[in-house]
Amino acid sequence: AVQRGVKREFTRNRAARPSWSTAGPHRMSSSMALHASLHCPAAREWTEPHLHAANLVYPVFVTLANEDRDIPGFDPNKQWGAGSGASFDGLVAHLRELEPKGLRSVMLFGVVKDKDAVGTKADCADSNPVILATRALRKALPDMMILADVCLCEYSDHGHCGILREVEGEEVICNTSTLERLANIALAYARAGAHWVCPSDMMDGRVAAIRQLLTANGFAHVGIMAYTSKKASSMYAPFRAAVESTFTGDRKRYQQPLGSVLHARQALARDESEGASVVLVKPALFYGDIIKEYAQQSRLPVACYIVSGEYVMIKDYGDRTGDLESVLRESHVSMLRAGASILVTYFTPQLLDLIPKWR
Repeated sequence: AVQRGVKREFTRNRAARPSWSTAGPHRMSSSMALHASLHCPAAREWTEPHLHAANLVYPVFVTLANEDRDIPGFDPNKQWGAGSGASFDGLVAHLRELEPKGLRSVMLFGVVKDKDAVGTKADCADSNPVILATRALRKALPDMMILADVCLCEYSDHGHCGILREVEGEEVICNTSTLERLANIALAYARAGAHWVCPSDMMDGRVAAIRQLLTANGFAHVGIMAYTSKKASSMYAPFRAAVESTFTGDRKRYQQPLGSVLHARQALARDESEGASVVLVKPALFYGDIIKEYAQQSRLPVACYIVSGEYVMIKDYGDRTGDLESVLRESHVSMLRAGASILVTYFTPQLLDLIPKWR
């Protein structure tokens, strides 16, 4: 009797199955289940991150030259000249056009002619273009957030990111000497008015050294955007041309191996413990896995830098297809999807025009 009752219940349940059930010979395919959510443009946007102007940081190059100069092979980026009285009129005018479109942050890189072994020009108050540009921008554009790159590569005659020492007849980085130098450079930029300092040098302990010196001098409020995952990449050549670098060789003894996740993890733990405010991944497009891991593991905001070589690749493909807009959207939204909330990108001017169309 029990078995007959079970059989009747099973038969009843089979008869009650709705026609749209995924069981049986007429089950719905999984692709049909997705199509309904993809039909309306507004519904598709529910599932995607949205790029906002506030996500963008615009990297620019500043010099002591009287005029603004194009950078060959890196157009429309320029070396922005100080002009008369270090007023940086060209750069101010350029940023003033972008500010109403939503630009809020700019990152400064210095270009100098007089380079030496210890990067003396990196923190000269009266002749460093980053210091002078920071002062000019704080005065002309008081609502603009200023980030200053901290490194010796733009200012050293050997082009390395730190001071060198000799070991067994070979010149290698002297981490200890470099830390003091970097901290003093960061302090000089903070004194000039920078809201953030951005050590890109990849020395061990530099975040702690910078944070300690800033705090001791009344600049505990200045943020540190640490280059935490920076690979020994082939993607930096246009940047080196832009800063007129004298560098030869490689930086594999202090920048991270291309395929290493382990070094990226170690650097994250190091920079978080030393007082970083933001951690940055550079390059970006080939390293979405590291961005994602940082976003999942870190307590800090994650930035990524679409570097000069990536800029050239994206622009070339966009120009070849005649659809740069689609290429920019896909490449930059992918960084948000991976977990970055701050995008340092040379495409900032173009993106500011396109973002209102994508909302």
